[in-house]
Amino acid sequence: MNKKTILLYGRTRSGKSTLLGELAEHVFKTTKQRTRLYTADRGGIDPIRPYVELGIVEVIEQGESDPWIFLHKAVRGAVRNKEGKWVAGENTNVGMFAFESMTAFADALMLSMAQKAVDTNIGGGANIGFTVTGDGESLKVSGSNMAHYGVCQSRVTEEVWKSHALPASYILWTASVSKDDDLSASGKVLGPAVAGKALTHEIPRWFNLTFRLDALPSQGTKAERHILYLGNHQDVSAGNAVGLGNTRTPLDSTPLPSSIEPASLVKALLMIENSHAQALEKIRSRVGMK
Repeated sequence: MNKKTILLYGRTRSGKSTLLGELAEHVFKTTKQRTRLYTADRGGIDPIRPYVELGIVEVIEQGESDPWIFLHKAVRGAVRNKEGKWVAGENTNVGMFAFESMTAFADALMLSMAQKAVDTNIGGGANIGFTVTGDGESLKVSGSNMAHYGVCQSRVTEEVWKSHALPASYILWTASVSKDDDLSASGKVLGPAVAGKALTHEIPRWFNLTFRLDALPSQGTKAERHILYLGNHQDVSAGNAVGLGNTRTPLDSTPLPSSIEPASLVKALLMIENSHAQALEKIRSRVGMK
């Protein structure tokens, strides 16, 4: 199986769910296999609802599930039975496992630790908590310490890596965007947002392919524009920050365009596949192989 692990990141309303649906349609058309989406996002699934109604995409929402258990089960392809218990999923007909979003999963873990820190010390750091009283009521309030970030980041790392072992042609994760200092050069970088910024530079290397998606707002009679960036790129509108990306194309292939507009994840993947085919033929010719 020529598996592809894909990271698609961008700000809210950039079109991540829409491109997830586009790829799910492509998988179904080419393989007759469906997509299973595990989501912790609170914004709903309206952009892909038609695919859900047609049975092309199966959605498993976190809802009120414990976020630690939900993420642990999701990356192993588990599903809930009629009684709400986690059981092994029937994964033979799943062509893509998708996870929305890495940022939302991390946020849920951080909130869970903040709530638990009222009574439990996590990571050895000092707990942040106090009690508010008023209107005849009392309320325990808690927050996160630095140790929580380390726990969350290591857990997200482990679970994302685990998801790559799932038996499907595509493993897709989405994430929101974070702007951070470039540690190797002056300036800023744009990358996936996960519980602080320690992983912003690291996460793209976990995946075969990393794409940044952005939307330019409508102006007058001009409609909103959606752009998918291929590879590293500089964004003037973000203070010349460098957007992180990786298409991992061979040296012998024809250079890819810097972006695709309107955004299309399927078009990007087909371009990348074609680039590998081009390189193969060029190398075959050079070494005298038929």
